[in-house]
Amino acid sequence: MTTPRFLVTAGNTRERIDQVRDWGNIFTGNTGYDIARALAAVGEVDLLTSNRQPLAQIEAGLGLPHAIRGSGFVSHEELRAALGALMKTQAYDGVFMTAAVADYKPAGVFSVLSREKGDAPGEEIWRVKDVQAGKVKSNHKAVAILGTQTEKLIDLFRGEWGYKGLLVKFKLEVGPTREELVRIGQASRKASGADYLVANTLDMVTSDKAGAILLSEEGEEWVPRGELAARLARLAAKRLQLPV
Repeated sequence: MTTPRFLVTAGNTRERIDQVRDWGNIFTGNTGYDIARALAAVGEVDLLTSNRQPLAQIEAGLGLPHAIRGSGFVSHEELRAALGALMKTQAYDGVFMTAAVADYKPAGVFSVLSREKGDAPGEEIWRVKDVQAGKVKSNHKAVAILGTQTEKLIDLFRGEWGYKGLLVKFKLEVGPTREELVRIGQASRKASGADYLVANTLDMVTSDKAGAILLSEEGEEWVPRGELAARLARLAAKRLQLPV
């Protein structure tokens, strides 16, 4: 039997504001690395991560049943290019898209000259001046950074790349109730054509009882954080009809 092969993305993307500043998010990629290590008990793993520490550990050798091949990325553009190249050249039995990909990328920096209330609640009319530069000056009392939406990379697997295998999506929200999170997560899973979606809130990530809700067509399952990687590896093995 051919050795199974999996693709895992981990960490965050960072987008340039100017030549010395960027924006991103707080996520480290540790969860994705844990999942890659758990999957290495089932098959080979390609890990794309923004966290350099796992890459150094992989280079040194992990002594796992199967190999993990690691490579890095920084920006949304770099991650998209790396994914596109792998999807063209490799056949995967499972894809685990844990990376916290930026929803927006900077498209200009503006000095805020004035702000006025608009007619609708929460609406404002701003007068701004374009101050984009290699290094935006620090003498502006207030600046606004214009963000434009980035492409949803998870949606490319079933679309542009024509991937038919196991697809696991991750989604984090801030503030919703458990019921709302399940509703939002299931809608997101279906929109991307994912088999499973790992849904959590920021509270679920940082609390003493950290964990996530694993969503599928069959419903929902609470998985403690420390058990998530092993649970997903068992799902992959079951899908491939391998011993779990």
